[in-house]
Amino acid sequence: MEKDTSPASDLDTAPPSPAEQVRTLVAHVRALAEAEIDYAKARLTYSGGIIRKAGIWAFLAIFFLSGAIIALILGLLLILNHYIGPWLATAIVVVGFALAAWGAGLAARRTANNLKFDEGEDHD
Repeated sequence: MEKDTSPASDLDTAPPSPAEQVRTLVAHVRALAEAEIDYAKARLTYSGGIIRKAGIWAFLAIFFLSGAIIALILGLLLILNHYIGPWLATAIVVVGFALAAWGAGLAARRTANNLKFDEGEDHD
């Protein structure tokens, strides 16, 4: 016996009521929202791990760079001490690094000023 596939058999089943359609829609939206939240949590967990590793490597890089700068300062002091004495060598190294810090600060301020956005129109 064959199943009746004529359009008349589709009329036998009543379409879902509007309330059932709304319930189904709400259930689908809820499932989608839960899936999106789970996806966002998974991405955050993954990104947090990457950021943590990058932070550790950045800390180590800054630590080793600080050691290199200290070695540079001590080396300059030892070399200059041999030629001009300890007090003048210390003064020259301090002033030199202070000027370098001042120049880097000016460059940082100039770069930060570039972050300002010019507004073409005044919105009053």
